[in-house]
This record gives sequence, C-alpha cells and structure tokens, in this order.
Amino acid sequence: MSPCRAEAPDLERLNQEFAADGVQFLGVNTRDEAGTAASFATTFGLTYPSVIDYQDAAVQLAFSSSIPPNAVPTTLVLDRKGRIAARILGQVTEPSTLETIIRDTVAETD
Repeated sequence: MSPCRAEAPDLERLNQEFAADGVQFLGVNTRDEAGTAASFATTFGLTYPSVIDYQDAAVQLAFSSSIPPNAVPTTLVLDRKGRIAARILGQVTEPSTLETIIRDTVAETD
C-alpha cells in the first residue's frame, strides 16, 4: 500500500480530533489531477480540503527551503504564526507522534 493511502485514515482521525482546537489540515496533491485527488478523498473519507499543486508547484516552492521536493509524502505542522513547528518526511507511521506534535503546537502561547 502506498504511504499516502496507509496514513490517510490516521490523518483524518487527527483532523477530526483537533478540529475543535482550531487545527486545520490541508492535503497537497503534488502528482494527482483533480479527479484522482477527489476519488482518493472519497475512498478514504477525508473531510479536510486539498489543493492541486502538480502544475505550478506553488506550495512545494513555498516550502522548498525546508522540504526536499521529492519527499512525498511529507507532513508539516505549522504554528499559529505559519512557521514550521515540525516536519515528518515520509509516511506517518506513528500517529501518536504526530498527535503529540499537534498537541504541543496547540498548547504554545507564542
């Protein structure tokens, strides 16, 4: 199973768990067209939005100093000021680690 498919249920669970805390998830499709991305979201019951980024790579370019362009999937946690608080290169294999990172980031007051 591909890494994106394997981690999708965990990401959706965390999306639901932290929504009340103001945490927002965003998928970035670096290789899929809109139809494929929509099918993926439906198949895995994803409720968070996603953007198509394979044509102009605007999102990838915005984070190019922090993320290798071929590191798919990559999970970024941004703080309230939009700074990268943490990154996970590759599949999220331990959802509890991402959960802890999110909790710590939400708890930050700065």
